[in-house]
Amino acid sequence: MSGSYWTSTQRNKWQFTKDSLAKEREKLWIMECQLFPQGLNIVMDGKTNGSERSMTKNIAITHRDLHYDRDYNLRIYCYFLVMKLGRRLNIRQCALATAHVYLSRFLLRVSVREINLYLLVTTCVYLACKVEESPQYIRTLVSEARSLWPEFVPPDPTKVTEFEFYLIEELQSFLIVHHPYKSMEQIVDVLKEPPFELRLSQDELQSCWSLINDSYINDAHLIYPPHIIAIACLFITICIRGRSAKNSLSSSTASADTMNQDDPVFMKTLKQQELFNRFIAESQVDLEEVMDTIQGLITLYEHWDKYHEPWIKFLLHALYLRPGTPPPSVSSS
Repeated sequence: MSGSYWTSTQRNKWQFTKDSLAKEREKLWIMECQLFPQGLNIVMDGKTNGSERSMTKNIAITHRDLHYDRDYNLRIYCYFLVMKLGRRLNIRQCALATAHVYLSRFLLRVSVREINLYLLVTTCVYLACKVEESPQYIRTLVSEARSLWPEFVPPDPTKVTEFEFYLIEELQSFLIVHHPYKSMEQIVDVLKEPPFELRLSQDELQSCWSLINDSYINDAHLIYPPHIIAIACLFITICIRGRSAKNSLSSSTASADTMNQDDPVFMKTLKQQELFNRFIAESQVDLEEVMDTIQGLITLYEHWDKYHEPWIKFLLHALYLRPGTPPPSVSSS
């Protein structure tokens, strides 16, 4: 166990470059194409000549659906699964974040088509709680998971313990995870002191915390150190605040030049952005890594706008409980 990220197994064993991560995913992609060349057959409701009828559609294995690295629908859904189970049990966010990391690492090596995703989520939460020293009774955990997903989670708690050994094996027993939350708190403390004297409100800190939570959906935690993610989320938080201030000012009848010079809210926001930019420059962090993390979050939110939960639930239902029948909101066009 390492108290420092820089000497931790997270950095030495589970941090990838973009190229090395792509190679790992390519191995899984080839394996999936070999094991499941037939793809997935689903039964959908459609209309032919004005009459309703069921039809079978094949989703090719080369399609992005159900590939964790390519399907943002699946990624966001997994995120909600972990959060939903965690909230039912009042589990600390740090433990849920660790569970997210376990899930991402595991699905880097194993296909969603090979395992029960709902059992994986339950096991990740169970193991993360033990590692983060907030253990849950396994029977309570399984009971709550079954209340959420009764079709997919077996009632026998030993299934979770069996899956736990499988999970630990794929994680190579490297279970300690360092999160950006602590880095964010340290940076906020530094910003309060001279020469920056930049203070963030509780709403802004909560906004930054939420951005860090969302960052677990993409690959940032497999590629970049925690402090890079924290700086990126703080940067977005401060920029959003600045933009909202500008938007409120732009609705005024005064000219933009006059507002920029005379409005104290705008000038304060501009000064705070300049102070944080100065902090980034003096901290000598890798700006390319920070900007890439910001772009990753922007891309995530673009996909989030297109998130369609009924579709991914239907696909998983068809995958695990064949033959699948679509829910009312899923139909062929």
